[in-house]
Amino acid sequence: MIIIGIDPGQKGAIVAMDGSEISLHQMPDDALEIVRVLRSYSEKDECHVFLEKSQAMPGQGSVSMFNYGVGFGTLLGVLAALKIPHTLVHPKTWCKVMHQGTTAGEAKERSLEAARRLYPQVELIRPRCRKPDEGYIDALLLAGYAKRVLNIT
Repeated sequence: MIIIGIDPGQKGAIVAMDGSEISLHQMPDDALEIVRVLRSYSEKDECHVFLEKSQAMPGQGSVSMFNYGVGFGTLLGVLAALKIPHTLVHPKTWCKVMHQGTTAGEAKERSLEAARRLYPQVELIRPRCRKPDEGYIDALLLAGYAKRVLNIT
């Protein structure tokens, strides 16, 4: 079974785990590209997606929240159209599990520490960037959380 973690949003990511193989994708700009990425996995084998549950963030403007909601709705529509089973997960739920054993202060720092410890072989820096990518990190940890919940080795 292929496990897919999705961190929605413009700077989000899609991470697929197929056994020991891990693939990272930047969040596509349009629905057709999202379809292409997810279909490439769903046609290969049975899939299950864990999608971070959309929520309002303090300090975000109405336009950015509207755009975020449109993107989240697009992901739900694509999953429904492709008949890929999915689970919505609140960030606090997967963070509580995946951050165990971390010592860093802020949630983003704990996520980076956990991702580096659990998946040291995964390159967390996007091409032409210098810092580890938060979308890659969150989607990777979300997929790792999914494997634990679904008891997949």
